[in-house]
Amino acid sequence: MSASSIESRPVDLRRVAQAGVEAGSGILAALGFTWAGMAVDVNPMTRIGQVSGLAALQFRFLLAFVLIAVIWWTAVRLGARALGLRIACGSLAGLATGLYAGGIAVALHGTPWPLNGNRGDAGQVQVWAVGLLEGKPISNVYPPIFPHLLAWWTETFNPGQPGAALKILTLLLVALAGPAVYLAWRLILPPLWALGVGVVAAYPIINAVKPYADVVLLVLIPLIARLLTSLLAAARRSPWTALLIGAGYGVLLAVLFLLYSGWFVWSAPGVFAALTITLVKAVRGGRPALWRALAVLGGATGAFLLLAGTYLVRLLSNSGTPDTYMYFDTMIDPAYFAMWQGDMPGPATAGFWPPPGELAGVGVFAIVLVAGLVIALWSGSDHPAVQVAACSVLGVFALRYWFASHMERDNAVQLYPRTSAELLYCLLVLCGLAGYLLSRRVLARRASAEEAAGAAGAAGVPGVRISGAVLCGLALVFSMAGSATIDKFMPADPARNTWGQMAWNAHTLQTPGGTCPRFAPAGHCTK
Repeated sequence: MSASSIESRPVDLRRVAQAGVEAGSGILAALGFTWAGMAVDVNPMTRIGQVSGLAALQFRFLLAFVLIAVIWWTAVRLGARALGLRIACGSLAGLATGLYAGGIAVALHGTPWPLNGNRGDAGQVQVWAVGLLEGKPISNVYPPIFPHLLAWWTETFNPGQPGAALKILTLLLVALAGPAVYLAWRLILPPLWALGVGVVAAYPIINAVKPYADVVLLVLIPLIARLLTSLLAAARRSPWTALLIGAGYGVLLAVLFLLYSGWFVWSAPGVFAALTITLVKAVRGGRPALWRALAVLGGATGAFLLLAGTYLVRLLSNSGTPDTYMYFDTMIDPAYFAMWQGDMPGPATAGFWPPPGELAGVGVFAIVLVAGLVIALWSGSDHPAVQVAACSVLGVFALRYWFASHMERDNAVQLYPRTSAELLYCLLVLCGLAGYLLSRRVLARRASAEEAAGAAGAAGVPGVRISGAVLCGLALVFSMAGSATIDKFMPADPARNTWGQMAWNAHTLQTPGGTCPRFAPAGHCTK
């Protein structure tokens, strides 16, 4: 390949500015709605207060969406339809998880504690943060970024109150999850599809108790898909450019790995398979294409090991440590994953769990997921996102069944039920990608027909009517899903074994100042 054939494009400042506006709109909407939720003044320890709080959030969401619609329509009238759509989609992504974070703020109104107070994972990460401030080390195997971030936040904004620091930091992470996931999927999908595929699929996965772990999974799949795309496109790059691009991916992957490494373990077989498929394609492009692809991969590997290599060695050296934590999911059908409930399903376990399905025990929702998988593979098996998601499903199932099949022999769980989250997310993503790939085929045929008839081809930007309709539909989905998810976290008596007990614990735990939270039952709390 000659030097003249290697692509060398200058930075398009206009595109960078538009991307910045798109990202900024999502962040602003997420943080703004979280602040609006924190201003809702109700007693979350009573059911009437909870319902009032949910309704107040929905009213604010409606007003915020109307504002987004006005901004988008104004952009259309001014002839900036593409930019207006990007702003509208970015803002709605922020509203989607801003609603979630605002709802958690309502559930914790009147207490400085985070969900679950100082118990469970919340308590452990607070202990680590305090220990770091005192110069003590944390666990060798736990990803280090979040404990260090919490320690810094405590020292800077909430001295002596790691619980209050964790509460605020958790709300921020939940709120920003929507923009982060949307922007990750924007690396490979248009705005409406990034919103519909990424953020819709993210909602059943995000857990407000430990959101930093879930965000890693939600961002990892599209980032790997984009990396595979870059491997195939590397033939148009110079060797140094390919190395730098790869290094950028390596830095991002290292940050995610140091934030939460579990998803890298479960995803490893699938990612390796998808990577192998991509390298085979690169080989078909000739030796220069293969070498450029290897340069990208080498840059990514080098940067990843430079930043996360030490932690990776520690993690691998402790890989034989058994995890015997047992909860309800370890006792159910290992093939069931359709509704990820964490480890606190609440009243569901009082009856049948999993819920009985209509087709030989398989529910309609699971059939839809399988249909999405089939259509995605049929219509776009060569698409990197389809390959990563589909290969991940296969690899995760293999690891899940391996550990579950040895559970009796080894008396160890190894956290295999958590693979339910990745299976559900990848299959939801494949359903969305199936819709995207089919719509692209339809539009391509329509454009060909119009060209043959002498008419203008289909525009790259969806029509105003269809864009507006899809935005309205997605807004309604986020509104309903957000309310249902938030309601699940509203304070509830621990005897009910629901997620609501975590907010209840936060309201019944004595504050660092020695007083009870504002809405503690009858003014009584525990130390």
